[in-house]
Amino acid sequence: MPRPQEIAQLAVGGQIFEDWETVEVWSDWAESYSHFRFTAAERDTLVTIARGKVPLWTKLQFKPDDACTILLAGQLAITGFIEVRQVAYDAYQHGVMLIGKSLTANAAKSSVDTKTGNFDKKNIVQVAQEVVAPYGVGIKVIGMPDMTPFDKLQNNPGELVWDFLERIARPRGVVMGSDAHGNFLLIGEHTGTIVTELVEGINIKSCQCVISHEHIYTEHDVRAQHAASDDNSGTAASELKCVVQGMSTAMFSKLITPGEQPVKSQGEVCSRAKYEAIWHNGTNVTATIVVYGWLRDGKSLWQPGDDVHVYSPMAMLDMPMKIQRVTFTQDRNSGTLTKLDVVAPWGLRDNLGWDVRHPNQPGGQVIGEATLSATQTSA
Repeated sequence: MPRPQEIAQLAVGGQIFEDWETVEVWSDWAESYSHFRFTAAERDTLVTIARGKVPLWTKLQFKPDDACTILLAGQLAITGFIEVRQVAYDAYQHGVMLIGKSLTANAAKSSVDTKTGNFDKKNIVQVAQEVVAPYGVGIKVIGMPDMTPFDKLQNNPGELVWDFLERIARPRGVVMGSDAHGNFLLIGEHTGTIVTELVEGINIKSCQCVISHEHIYTEHDVRAQHAASDDNSGTAASELKCVVQGMSTAMFSKLITPGEQPVKSQGEVCSRAKYEAIWHNGTNVTATIVVYGWLRDGKSLWQPGDDVHVYSPMAMLDMPMKIQRVTFTQDRNSGTLTKLDVVAPWGLRDNLGWDVRHPNQPGGQVIGEATLSATQTSA
């Protein structure tokens, strides 16, 4: 019999099912939805429901579009719906797989549909609230996103909600994400708090770490346009440019990024270049760490968005990192595990500094200040 902290429950329409062969519950702070996948096999056991004892197989008649909640160790992990039911059977055995997503998935795959499709002079929070309103999900703001209004902004016909919001989030330095309970996240600049330590030889079951400069650039160059007017026309409006220093490396490289939509000022172009540098430098260090169980302190589920300090000499890690993705799993071979995908904090707009004992690795604040010495030109 599994311990209470190792029981996964799927609740649908007042029924709770917890006799699973395999469990996978996945939540990512920077994706449009969380998801789950459960498999079960036929049992001879009778279970009790309101009308008496019935075969367990009869109870597991959940289907696509059924609203549901997922509880792990008695704690709410996902509020969502079943999307796929898959059954396989022969003369000797029966099996069923249920796959589902959190509530934001339906909104993310839907098209933007407002009365005018025009969002001029609105900030990113106002735009996001208006866009998701028809789909019954919320907007949750993390930290302090750039609230500069968009001078000119329209969605493209048929553009999906997630694609549109992610597109307008980039020039405002906002990371789009979601929680597991029906909210899109607008993640702006913030400073997290380390909730626990992950230590090699103590509580890390396994670790895979990548330190890479594949997506690192020496310079980030953003080109954009201003809407033409009587007092602002020609190249002064059509050829705005800003260059921000990236990471110091042995070999020179440069990335030119076109602006996603017209801007109002040169300052917006430089902010866009700064954000691009921050995000690319945030890919420098990533790690996947597996720990035993689903609870980080015996009481709380691991959560995406939390900050942890990782100490692993073999991986050259001694630094704060942010959990981007949490994957809870359970099966008869591996037991109950949690996989944590962690990243450099500022890749998700967290100001916590970091250090991999290399003199050329800048901290998050250094990257932010690079704008002050950026090459700013309007050709």
